[in-house]
Amino acid sequence: MSHASTSTREFDFWEFVNCSRCHLPFAAEAGAPSVPFWLTECGHVICNNHLNADQSCAQCEERGIQLMPLQQDMELPMSDWFRSAPSALDSIAFSTRFQMDTLASLVRHYKKKYSHQRLILERLKGEYKNLKRYHPTVEDLQAENEQIRRYAEYGQGTSSDIRNDNGKRRMLDSHYSHPDGARNSSSPRSIVTPVGPDRLTLPPDHQQPTFTSRRASHSDDPSQAFQDQSGRQQRDRPGSRRFAQYAPC
Repeated sequence: MSHASTSTREFDFWEFVNCSRCHLPFAAEAGAPSVPFWLTECGHVICNNHLNADQSCAQCEERGIQLMPLQQDMELPMSDWFRSAPSALDSIAFSTRFQMDTLASLVRHYKKKYSHQRLILERLKGEYKNLKRYHPTVEDLQAENEQIRRYAEYGQGTSSDIRNDNGKRRMLDSHYSHPDGARNSSSPRSIVTPVGPDRLTLPPDHQQPTFTSRRASHSDDPSQAFQDQSGRQQRDRPGSRRFAQYAPC
């Protein structure tokens, strides 16, 4: 490496710069050129002795060219024309190595990240397959929970507490809330009808009882009793008195 650097320092392209027309060297033994030198835009070095007044190149005879004074400290890109090739190649090699290292580092980063994400993806696929097997069981448990919840609502709520979608009260079956499970009507009666005894049937040889009215005990004439009863019915009929009042004589 030190040998290459020494060779680069020893090689100086300015030593070989000369006029393209007469080959007058730019670097004189005294250090300063004897005459001014010019650099054309067509890429030729011309000494002041062969400079054309019509701004044409003395080497390729191109017309209307631009000229600039030749000196060792020039602006880019003309200064790179006089840069030694080994130095330029070293700079290019360093730039190339820097760019490749940067790109390689970025590629390795994303490659490692891809491998990590790939492992996570494979693990999630396995977990998804395991969870998919339990999907029917979960649906059955959800349906069972919903059924239990509805039973709990029926057991705890009443007809005045539960409302339907229209906001009205729902009438629930009374056997859901009755303690002994008996079904009642929607409007239970407050008065309970008593249940009478079973019908009594007398045997054939038993003597039938005789029922007599109180009026019959006071009157021995049946016809007289019938007339009294008919007269009483006529009096008790509604409006009978008015009929008798307005009846024609």
